[in-house]
Amino acid sequence: MKRLKHGLTIAISSWSPAASAPEEARSAERRLRPGERLAFGEGGRYHAGRIDVPAAGTMVLLCRSPRPLRIWLERMLVLDEDIFWRSYQRELRAAIVLPCRKGSYDMLVEFGPRPRHPEGIDRDCPSRNRERVMREIARRRPDVLELDGEVVPGAEAPAVSIRFLPAQFVRNGTTYQHVMVRRVSGAFREPPGLSCWSPVERTEEAFRLFGSVPPGAVIEGTSREEREHGWFRFYVPVADPAFCLPPVRDFGPEKRAEPEVEIAGFCGLTVEGERGSATVKMPVFESLGRCAPRHEYQEMRWPQFEEAWPRLPQPVLPEEWKWMSELYRAAWEMLFGLARHPAPESGLPGPYISTGSGFKFHQFVWDTSFTAMATAYGHQAMPAYASLDVLYSRQFDGGYIHREHDVRDGLPALYEPDFSPNPPIMSVAEWAIYRLAADIRRLRAVYPVLKGNHIWLRFNRRLPDGTYWTTGLANGLDNSPSLGEGYPCLTAQMAHDAEMLGLIAGELGMEKEKREWMAERDEIAEALNRRLWDPRVQIYSTSLRGGGHNPNKVVTAFWPLWAGIVPQERVAALARHAKDPSSFWRHHPLPSLAADSPHFRPAGDYWLGSTWAPTNFAAIKGFQRSGRADVALDIILRHLRCMYEVWKDTGKIWENYCSEESKRGSWSMPDYCWSAAGPIAGLFEVVLGFEADAARNTLRWRPPCREGCGAANLPFGDGRVSVILRAAGHEPVIETDSNRSLDLEVEWRGAMHRLAVRPGRRSCRLNASSQSGAV
Repeated sequence: MKRLKHGLTIAISSWSPAASAPEEARSAERRLRPGERLAFGEGGRYHAGRIDVPAAGTMVLLCRSPRPLRIWLERMLVLDEDIFWRSYQRELRAAIVLPCRKGSYDMLVEFGPRPRHPEGIDRDCPSRNRERVMREIARRRPDVLELDGEVVPGAEAPAVSIRFLPAQFVRNGTTYQHVMVRRVSGAFREPPGLSCWSPVERTEEAFRLFGSVPPGAVIEGTSREEREHGWFRFYVPVADPAFCLPPVRDFGPEKRAEPEVEIAGFCGLTVEGERGSATVKMPVFESLGRCAPRHEYQEMRWPQFEEAWPRLPQPVLPEEWKWMSELYRAAWEMLFGLARHPAPESGLPGPYISTGSGFKFHQFVWDTSFTAMATAYGHQAMPAYASLDVLYSRQFDGGYIHREHDVRDGLPALYEPDFSPNPPIMSVAEWAIYRLAADIRRLRAVYPVLKGNHIWLRFNRRLPDGTYWTTGLANGLDNSPSLGEGYPCLTAQMAHDAEMLGLIAGELGMEKEKREWMAERDEIAEALNRRLWDPRVQIYSTSLRGGGHNPNKVVTAFWPLWAGIVPQERVAALARHAKDPSSFWRHHPLPSLAADSPHFRPAGDYWLGSTWAPTNFAAIKGFQRSGRADVALDIILRHLRCMYEVWKDTGKIWENYCSEESKRGSWSMPDYCWSAAGPIAGLFEVVLGFEADAARNTLRWRPPCREGCGAANLPFGDGRVSVILRAAGHEPVIETDSNRSLDLEVEWRGAMHRLAVRPGRRSCRLNASSQSGAV
């Protein structure tokens, strides 16, 4: 970075205690002692002070504050800045550029409250780590105003205030960073004149910005609304292909208290006008997404639903299941309706499927991951990787990916203090797409990102007993009474993630890494089964610091099934819980909290009893993987039927559902992305029984014993295949229609039949000649 030449130092000579009114603050002003800081006080909202300018010219004041504030110099407003409470930066960094005379300036500072998370978070979403985090935030962000000033003698730069923002984007290989600029009104050099019929005819002095990093030219991106409020937005080059921003951290334990975007260095930002210029020392923040497959914004054509519909696979269902086709179509129509195109300067790499109609500005990790498991079936008709690429583009150096991002600037959004990583299931989503698309280049591109995220969790969420801890917001269960030490959900997810990474490494020819991942998966599985199984209740539950387990039965108890790490005798116990009408087998199974918990709310109240698509999908896939396809089928048929009844009544697919009747959950938003997982992926994989392995050119099928079921136009690698059971008798007939050759393995009544599918329309009778052995 270019070092800045410093002018003459401006001194802060006095500072008052906090006061409730400006004049009260001015009357209490006192001289600062050597080394004394500008501390914000209690009992008021104003401080008064004085700054001493050693020469005439242009003053440059660099400001850093943990509170929103306004600053007046000689009763002229020179800075007016808020701090958004959802920003992990928890501070503002700004500069004041102002032509000045030599002498003393009266200063008045008005300040607001420090940003803080909502009180309900401490009540409903407690954390074992919160007190430590809040102490560390207070230590790292002392309640003081930092003002560092210098004067450039003889210069007359334009009078402006500049807000430095951590938002960045990449264009043509150059990294740009956002700054907001506002003219300082009242900083007139000339007396009132005679030439204007109206004040609006006054011409304000033009200003220009230049960066010290090539290409130097600053791009203006001011919106109409910003201009109407007197703001200008600029994009300053801070790195180019010849000078990349260095990593600010490596893998290891976090030294930050929260996922703030740290400063990687400084560059020069020059403000120039007709009479002169001044250069400001501009902080350059770290870049996100260093290992992401896509860094630069790329506009892509996202088809409309009606255009894409003929290219999407179609379930073939018997008459008694035809209603599922309506829900299936509604799910796809909802997903296409949720496609969003962010601003190219947001830092996001392109369009994506948004979380839901009620989440205009925020995108979540596990919501997006479950959605990708559904859109995998549309990978030939839509950009199936686009939403996952948004997540990867937000990864910090060191591997961390935050649970939620503001899509306006791509920055992590605060809702609870601390790091808040969502379930690490992006690898599961990538593997699901790979099974259908067989794109090895994609696995090669995303493996470093997925590996980094897993390593961050291993360093920062692993407990000494080998289990993993999380929080209610991080694991996505918000107000669920699941607090404890080791959590079955994250522990199982880490085992599952290790397995997926091992499978990906194997596909990439990294056999040593594959063995290491699989060994880690086994270690995590051992820790989970040793520490998080409650032998009294016969269920997985959060461990407690003093011993024992959380007494509440939470739906994530079933998550270890999906990871494939549950001993068979425990699978049976979990199946009994799932089918227990007093517990989880409600009208709409499986409620987020068992109905026999004292905290259960029949209306749902979010995670106190609502039935949720992602946890149902995890449990359904888990029972299927663990040899209880009967339980998986029972759950998904009830789940889809209740979803269908609510959709028929409301015309919407909801964020969550009431477990006691076919209604939306009491706290639920419509048009929610992840609820498509059941009607699409669950329908093909569990109800109809398809399992694609396009990389090995094999499609496995366990058809339900119903005539007239199957799939048409199923994407398989770069081809498509239709497979339909036409006659279900002693020797059923399988009809195929494919544009490529593949192997079809059909499991039928305890026997496996292997069929060589050739291009075109074919039919085959399942009999002894097609049978290859007992299952």
